[in-house]
This record gives sequence, structure tokens and C-alpha cells, in this order.
Amino acid sequence: MDPQIQQRLMIYGGFAPGAIALVLLMTAWYIHAFKKSRIDHAEGDESIKSTDGPRWMLPIVLALGFAGADYAFSYSFRLWPTSNNDRFTHAITLIALAAVIEGVVSLPLLVGFLVRAVALGGAFWMLGEGYSETIFGGTPTFVGSTIFAGLAGATIATGADRNSEDTPAWVDAITWLVIAGASMPIFLRNQFSIGAMIPAGIIAVLVSALIVGLIFREFRFSRGGVSVLVGYLLAMLTGSIIQSGAVYLPAVLLLALSPMVTLVKLKDSSGLRLLLTRLALLVVILGSAIGTLVWSVGGSPGDGEGDSYLDSDYSPMEQ
Repeated sequence: MDPQIQQRLMIYGGFAPGAIALVLLMTAWYIHAFKKSRIDHAEGDESIKSTDGPRWMLPIVLALGFAGADYAFSYSFRLWPTSNNDRFTHAITLIALAAVIEGVVSLPLLVGFLVRAVALGGAFWMLGEGYSETIFGGTPTFVGSTIFAGLAGATIATGADRNSEDTPAWVDAITWLVIAGASMPIFLRNQFSIGAMIPAGIIAVLVSALIVGLIFREFRFSRGGVSVLVGYLLAMLTGSIIQSGAVYLPAVLLLALSPMVTLVKLKDSSGLRLLLTRLALLVVILGSAIGTLVWSVGGSPGDGEGDSYLDSDYSPMEQ
């Protein structure tokens, strides 16, 4: 990796979003805990109502981490770029806006599903519409792929969201940390370099969320956080398959299956037992994915010189 990009990634996709996320999450959930303590000591005072907490904050900081890592690589931001290559931040912003709505308003199951489907499908459209003829073979196929991406992503996000309501935040944080960490060598080997960098911003925020989850027991990834994480992976998979092709398709497909572990729910079990179950499944899924990379190239999955998401002659400083 270029030393300048590495330095920028550490700042904009690491320290900055991680620190901001920690401060904002800690502040928001401390205020919530303080208000709840007032409710507990104000019996009969109906003017003070309990809430589910600032669920809307996690989607915002996750999108911030994603955008920071994207900016570290691209060096610029366009309000509405004509190139699909420059729309990653726009795609995650759309998903985050839908997720914030989830956090602010408790949506009925079907409405929440539709909101997620529209946001995820919209993100897929942003990243792929320029290739409707060349990659998808025509507008009808692209429209069908967009609908499928939205519905499939919303199905996983909705199921995982419901499970996250009863899952300690630290369990979800560790689960997604493993998924995001494993995605980096997979995308790099699939010649999708930006896909190996953007997870750094997600990881930085997830570490902060893990700390907050260990302090505040009511903190959850449901109603927003899970939707952004599923959307992040959908955006990366879309870019990897459309832009870089299927150089290592088995590994990419196995990575796409990894969020399915969040659908696992153990009745009357501890958070530790649930985490161990998820990790065991991830070892099988992601271990197989990375194993296919090693077997395909005969070396460590981190040894490859993957091409950029953009054209091979692309230079961030030229923008």
C-alpha cells in the first residue's frame, strides 16, 4: 500500500471515526441512562417516558467510518458523481438515512422490511446502473438484479435486526468485527483494493461500539445498526463482483453468506454461548473462503497485488 494512502487511512478511516464514534455513543447512551434513572426515581410521574435509547446514533457513526475510509482512498467527495466508482459514500448515506428512521421510529415489521429493501436496492442501483448494458446484459436484467439485491438484503437485515433486539451489543460487535476483518484479504485478492480499505472505517467504529456495549447493557445494534452493516457488505460485494469480476468467486460468495450467522438465535442462552456459536460458524464459512484463496494462488491471501476498484491508471491526486 502507498505510504500516503496508509497514513490517510489510519487518520480518516481509523483514529478519527473511532474516536468520534466512542465520544458520541458514550455521550448519547450516558444521557439515556441518566434519564432512565430519573424515571426509576420518579414513580407516578407520567411526564417522563422511557425510550429504547438513541438507536439512531450507531447508523450515523458507522456511515461516518465508511465515508472516512472511502475519502482516505479517493481524496475527494462529489455531491453527485457521474461515475459509479465514486458513489460508495452516497450509497452508504442512503442506507444510513433509512436506518436512522428505524432508530427514531419503531416501524411495523412489514414497513421496516420495505424501508430496508428500498434503501439497499437503491444503493445497488447507485453502484451498478452504469453497467446495466455491459455487465447485466440489458436494463430488464439490471432491474431484476436490483430488486433481488434489495429483497435479499432486507430479508437478512430484518431477521438479524429482530435477533439483535435480544442480543447484547458486544456479541454483535465481535461478530461483525470478524466479518469485516475477514473481508479485507478476500476483497484484496479479488483485485478490489478499495474493498480492502473501507472495512477499516467500519472496524474502528465497531471497536468503539464494543466498548460502549460492555458499559451500557441496553445498547443494541437493532433498529438501524444491523441495516447499515448489511448495507456495507452489500455495497462492497456489489463493487467487487461488478468492477473486479469473479476472479475468486467462491470466496466472495462465502463472504456473502457470513451475515447469515446473525440469524442464529439460541433460546435462553447466555451472550457468551451465542457468540461462541456464531464464531464457530464463521470459522467454517470464512475459513473456507480464505482457504479457497490460499488454494487458488498457492500462498497467503495477503500476498496479492490487487488492482483498484477504479481503472488501473487511476490516481487519487488527479481528481
